[in-house]
Amino acid sequence: MRVSVEIESRYVANISYNKLLDPVSDIITLMESMMAGAFGATTGDQRECCKRIHAYSWGLHTLVMDVITSLGIENAATRPLVLERFNALNHPAKAALDNLSAGFDGPLGEEQQATISHVIEAFQSIEHMMTNIWHYSLLRHDMLEYADDEFDGSVLIHRIRSALRDIMLPEVDTRFCAIGDEKYLSYACGEIARNIRLHADVEEARIKVQEFGYKTDIAILDRGRGFRATSDATVEPFWQSREADPGLGLGLYLARRHIEGCGGRLQLGSRPGKGTLVKISLPCLP
Repeated sequence: MRVSVEIESRYVANISYNKLLDPVSDIITLMESMMAGAFGATTGDQRECCKRIHAYSWGLHTLVMDVITSLGIENAATRPLVLERFNALNHPAKAALDNLSAGFDGPLGEEQQATISHVIEAFQSIEHMMTNIWHYSLLRHDMLEYADDEFDGSVLIHRIRSALRDIMLPEVDTRFCAIGDEKYLSYACGEIARNIRLHADVEEARIKVQEFGYKTDIAILDRGRGFRATSDATVEPFWQSREADPGLGLGLYLARRHIEGCGGRLQLGSRPGKGTLVKISLPCLP
């Protein structure tokens, strides 16, 4: 049964909003602890770096609150200044964090290094969620146009392999040319792979490519945790197999919409304890 707008809105308010705010709140708290010397003494330059990150993080917190309370997640992309404001806060904060973690402002102790690692993960989390919100909003308001170009399908396999990170993916020999928007199809494949990495709890995934005339199928299989999938709800926005899952539950929805926008199709099957199979069908030239 398709999730209604009323149910979807309540689900977002109770769960996703906290997931948006928690990473930023964590960064603020950790930076305050660093400046107070809770994890070891900081030099003058280190303190200045921490102050800068702390200040930009408060700006990010205000921005996220504005998106939640004033605009609403679905309307973020209707105000281009939201993205400009996010980048203006996020980019310099990450630059200061890079300086700090690289030791340019002085060597860090073991506890300080662990703290900075947590902050880096929090920044990556908020950046990924805000990017997904932006894509979701673009789709909600029909603000996307997909290119209809032919490109080397190996870029999609490379994107999957990159997003899987430490999960082994055997080499794929099949060469194929896909038709569609390389940028958005790569984004979709990245979201699918990210879901496998975060939820499957496996060390290896398998991929198979088959061509059928004017169609190419990319099948990605993991023998991991799996979940109880329903054909309608599983790829709806904000759906998650568990409330404790990281992210907003937009990844598979965005993947499906981007693939469909390029004339393709996404199919997903999963069973608890058995694993998950994702099949991407894309138009191609024979």
